[in-house]
Amino acid sequence: MRQYDKKIKNSILALLTSIAVTVVTVVISYIVVYGSSGAKLIANKHKKANSYASANSNVKQGETVFFGDSITEMCNLEKYYPNVKAHNRGISGDTSLGMLERLQSNVIDIAPSTLIIMGGTNDIGRNIPPTEIAQNLNSILQKTRQALPDCNIFVESVYPVNAIRKPTFLNKVGTRTNQAIDELNALLPDICANNGCVYIDVNSQLKDEKGNLKVSYTKDGLHLTDEAYQQVAKIVAPYIANTQV
Repeated sequence: MRQYDKKIKNSILALLTSIAVTVVTVVISYIVVYGSSGAKLIANKHKKANSYASANSNVKQGETVFFGDSITEMCNLEKYYPNVKAHNRGISGDTSLGMLERLQSNVIDIAPSTLIIMGGTNDIGRNIPPTEIAQNLNSILQKTRQALPDCNIFVESVYPVNAIRKPTFLNKVGTRTNQAIDELNALLPDICANNGCVYIDVNSQLKDEKGNLKVSYTKDGLHLTDEAYQQVAKIVAPYIANTQV
């Protein structure tokens, strides 16, 4: 009986050790992949939205705002857009509907002269149809255009993903597919034209020959590396510069 109990005890200890090693490995890998951005990514969305709203009291009107999800949130604007006085209003995990709900408090209230929008990938990750996502984005543009008729509004295409990017256990692609992303992006030019906005095709310039997000451009199949953010900035920065002439 004692020998049997000892075997059970050893089995439990082995299992706990295995779990502990796995957790430590994942945490270390997470830190290596995301660095200081990791803590931001797991913070509460509502707290972030409220924090942005509070910070707006100290923001000068007529500047530039980047509005989106974690891909925007993780973008170091001072580094990649050094010549632009810009404010980051990205929230990890946010959807197009979430962006619409916080649009007034996070963006419109500070009346930016230039607004760069990029959202929808998290909707696709939740299997929301591209047409529904496009409707939310259209509402964002309509509401912004009505409140800020002189604002220069740019809508970036949703970036591609790479479902086979390693390490597998950190891959964030989920149910996202480049087909669904392409379907959404195909709807955006008309939406932009109807609202007096400019569509920026970033997606096609981040793809490899197979239509996936280039391996060197991604940390986890979804989020971007420094190299990728530099490439995006090369595409987007000239549009912003033209509004500041």
